[in-house]
Amino acid sequence: MIRSTFLSICFVLAASVPALATTMQPLELSELTYVADLVAEADVVANSVEKVEGKEYLRTATTLRLTHVIKGSVADGDVLDVLALGGELGGEVTTVHSTPVFTPDERVLVFLEQRAGAWHVVGLSQGKITLVQEPGTGRDILVKVAPPRGLQRFDEEAVQLPLVPEYFEDILSLIVADLHADFVPTYRIIAGLPAHKDAAFRAAAKLEGKFDARWEDQ
Repeated sequence: MIRSTFLSICFVLAASVPALATTMQPLELSELTYVADLVAEADVVANSVEKVEGKEYLRTATTLRLTHVIKGSVADGDVLDVLALGGELGGEVTTVHSTPVFTPDERVLVFLEQRAGAWHVVGLSQGKITLVQEPGTGRDILVKVAPPRGLQRFDEEAVQLPLVPEYFEDILSLIVADLHADFVPTYRIIAGLPAHKDAAFRAAAKLEGKFDARWEDQ
């Protein structure tokens, strides 16, 4: 099966006001699906910016209403909050490049994981894709957009669609195929992966004979 590489972009995370820095390696669609605890279509309801206790930076809590759960133990219609670094509050700004930015009324496909009891997007902005309806057909197209923070409402009609569209239904079929195949990617170090997932992925990869021995002592 030919897998889409539309998400295979290397993101470098760098922040200002205050300065934060880390790196994020590219993840394939299959890896996003495998790592995520929850994969779903969702509507963006609202954003709330907060100061992290004991830290100098801001973070944004985005409320999502799930419209179609593809993977996960939650149900269609459930509402949850997703945390991400960055935001604007009382004249203070934290900017983190490549962190996901959500806008109310935006429709999204998200790949989420739970860390310390909170939901986070897998792979920074790699795990958040905007859905825009194609005029004339009504089919949903996947687009990568970076709306400005503080935008009050997302306007699908203002989005410039790609010349060669990737349709949600096609990507959905790949995700579902991976879930049914119980896909295990070749193991490699994924920066920021929680320790319990790291151990589980190593074990699964070894069982499938897909473990890279170079990571044995990492």
